[in-house]
Amino acid sequence: MDPTFDPTKETLNLLVSSGITKSRLPWPDLVLKSFLAGAFLSLGALFSVIVAGGAPSLREDNPSLATLLASFTFPTGFVILTIVNTELFTANVFVLILTTFMRRTTWFDLLKNLVISYVWNMAGCLFVAGFLCWWSDSLSTDTLKSFAVVQAEGRVNVQWSVNFLRGVGCNWLVGLAIFLSISCKDKVSKIYAIWIPIWTFVALGYQHCIANFFLVPIGMFYGTNFGVGKFIYQSVIPVTLGDIVGGAVLDGFFIWFLYGHRFTRKREDGDPDNQARLPS
Repeated sequence: MDPTFDPTKETLNLLVSSGITKSRLPWPDLVLKSFLAGAFLSLGALFSVIVAGGAPSLREDNPSLATLLASFTFPTGFVILTIVNTELFTANVFVLILTTFMRRTTWFDLLKNLVISYVWNMAGCLFVAGFLCWWSDSLSTDTLKSFAVVQAEGRVNVQWSVNFLRGVGCNWLVGLAIFLSISCKDKVSKIYAIWIPIWTFVALGYQHCIANFFLVPIGMFYGTNFGVGKFIYQSVIPVTLGDIVGGAVLDGFFIWFLYGHRFTRKREDGDPDNQARLPS
């Protein structure tokens, strides 16, 4: 290996390139990619619900093992949406905050992408929840239906501040998954790099605002003890804000401060060789 090669610098190059590409997506492409990201994420979440909900005796006798197995299946959706190159709101918070700090994208680019990806991620989740879960009767047994209700209530019937902090922890790990996966050259390594952080955040009980647009509605379909208003106030708002803080500060700002700010300063100094890549 070239002794002057810096893998962190190369990863930043790839992240910057990814952020610029995201900022230039035509609106129809951004809408469709965002819809697919929400749908793929929901399929992984449905897989996890079926695994966990279908083993009530294991949850009772060995809850740690049940959590381990259920959280292990959840990252399948993240792997698919990443490999297919879709647009996930929580990942874009990290990537676009980083590239905006590095003066390669604008705040308007960031806001446009995040608003559209958030709305259409939600649409993809609700599509899977309604058509491919509820109407298709994927949760066909009373055990699975009751588990869907219990897990939805566990995401909403907690303190506002708790959900906020769970969102922070979640997107910190999601951003790390993006950072690790984009540094990998082959697909197997990318899958492993995505799987471990996502598996970790699910096992720790952290909350992902987009995944909740699938996991909470499927519980509501089968009779939770709360309505839409409480879901929005107690879950959607705090988890979304927490995800933004986790991705923007703990990932985007910290990585920019540690590795990327020299790149920004060089661009401000008018270095003509620094328009596309980090300085050597």
